[in-house]
Amino acid sequence: MIRIAKADELGELIDIIRRSFQDVSIDKSIEDSFGQIIGKPWHERKAADIKRDCALNPEGVFVKVIDGKIAGFITTFLDLDSSTGRIPHLAVSPEFQGRGIGSELLAFALKYIKISGMKLMRIEVLAQNKKALEMYTKAGFRKMSEQLHLAMPSDNFKG
Repeated sequence: MIRIAKADELGELIDIIRRSFQDVSIDKSIEDSFGQIIGKPWHERKAADIKRDCALNPEGVFVKVIDGKIAGFITTFLDLDSSTGRIPHLAVSPEFQGRGIGSELLAFALKYIKISGMKLMRIEVLAQNKKALEMYTKAGFRKMSEQLHLAMPSDNFKG
């Protein structure tokens, strides 16, 4: 069953992100290169992103529940000015991966975006996240461009 996430489930969503994004997170890559930023682990910065998603569009945060447990979730954002629906986060708990849950959540969110009247749907994915890239292209998304994410500690700036 897929349903709207409840406010008291935020901690579970954050835990799923922490366990499923270890190999495909910009924040984790930065931490691996430079150490923790402001003394906080990468998943705490990612948690702030999920909290923001839930605050901006709580009726567009969906969870897949299997046997009473949240197996995965997806967040959406509706940009009314550009008539664009965005999917900031999609995560499936590691023990539920490989069962088509990500595709099911994606289809559910895309239907929500379409019913909401958006004319365009957008999603971003890191090149190293091959499984997600394959799922998104299979769903009909086309690559528009590539973007590199660069980082350096501010102490390295000599200006």
